[in-house]
Amino acid sequence: MFFLFYSVVLLISRPITGKLLDKKGDNFVTYPAIISFAIGLVMLSQAYNSFILLLSSVFIAIGYGTMQSCFQAIAVKESPEHRVGLATSTFFICMDTGVGLGPFLLGSIIPMLGFRGMYLTLALVILLSIVLYYSLHGRKAAIKKTYSHAS
Repeated sequence: MFFLFYSVVLLISRPITGKLLDKKGDNFVTYPAIISFAIGLVMLSQAYNSFILLLSSVFIAIGYGTMQSCFQAIAVKESPEHRVGLATSTFFICMDTGVGLGPFLLGSIIPMLGFRGMYLTLALVILLSIVLYYSLHGRKAAIKKTYSHAS
């Protein structure tokens, strides 16, 4: 049921967040997506009943699903036209590396922290990624947005 809810929310939210990304800019969509993902992981770590488990899937779908598509769009948008293919392939290589190494690395901390602790740790890592996003792109996107409105 978790992944059924996740999929339905993803199908509904992606067109909406895509239009918001185009209209309002990268930061308007990305920061709430990061926070939604972290909230979903915290909820998942504390889920003691089906309702909280399914509600966490909603937040995770909005967060992770939005982040994935937004980051790909940002990579393509920020790349020179002749490098779009390289940007896309690099994005997916990094994504696949994370999907491949993540479970291996996270599995090694489960004996120490348990699943609840692992999800809480991931929520903290996701929240810390706000700093990474801001320093790599968010600051530049905010400046661009300011200048585009001033023109």
